[in-house]
Amino acid sequence: MQIIPAIDFIDGKCVRLVQGDFDQMTVYNEDPLKQAQIFKDAGVSRIHLVDLDGARGNIDGSRKNREMICKIKKEIGLEIETGGGIRCEDDMKELISCGVDYLILGTILVEQFPMIEKLFPVYGKHFIAGIDVRNNVVKTRGWKEGEGVNPIDLGKKLYQLGFKTAVYTDISVDGKLTGPNIEATKNFCNNTKLQAILSGGVSCIDDIRNAKAVAADEFEGVIVGKAYYEGRIDLKQAVAELR
Repeated sequence: MQIIPAIDFIDGKCVRLVQGDFDQMTVYNEDPLKQAQIFKDAGVSRIHLVDLDGARGNIDGSRKNREMICKIKKEIGLEIETGGGIRCEDDMKELISCGVDYLILGTILVEQFPMIEKLFPVYGKHFIAGIDVRNNVVKTRGWKEGEGVNPIDLGKKLYQLGFKTAVYTDISVDGKLTGPNIEATKNFCNNTKLQAILSGGVSCIDDIRNAKAVAADEFEGVIVGKAYYEGRIDLKQAVAELR
């Protein structure tokens, strides 16, 4: 299990939201490139990058964010997993061509599954499922919409197609520093056979220790966002401990 620190982008800046609410936004760093270098210096091997403008359909903001994502990959050199606004094959080609390692697909899995079936043989090795859940329902389009899809049913479908990993986010705890929903994430893994990257609510290093103790075999990693930015987690310590 690895620590994966997060950078969420709006208009090219490093921000954090609370439960996906754009009205509850804090800017933590005007220069995401410098932030990515800090993460590299802490010893991480992968960074989680989210294009929030892309997720909500802001094309101009998304363009700026994608340029920064590609620049981070080129200049920092760590593994990059990125999501937000990936809606078509051209989006996939653009990100993969600049070296992005993993594409986190969310809305497109629900709205355009036949297209994913078609593209999986070509790009599948880059795909990670983005399973964003509120009240046991998958939410899409920046967590604002949903079609009543059950996360476990979707996960089983994706596993059958060939997906191996999902970022599982409990929206109800995201950004609240109240602890991640380890039980629901583990249950998702056990019922779908997918590995999970635990996301949402991590508040301290004990949350990471608990996740490792409870589900080391099921969890590929844990995403750390606000807890790091608020000084609640020493990233170097966390990375060293998981090693």
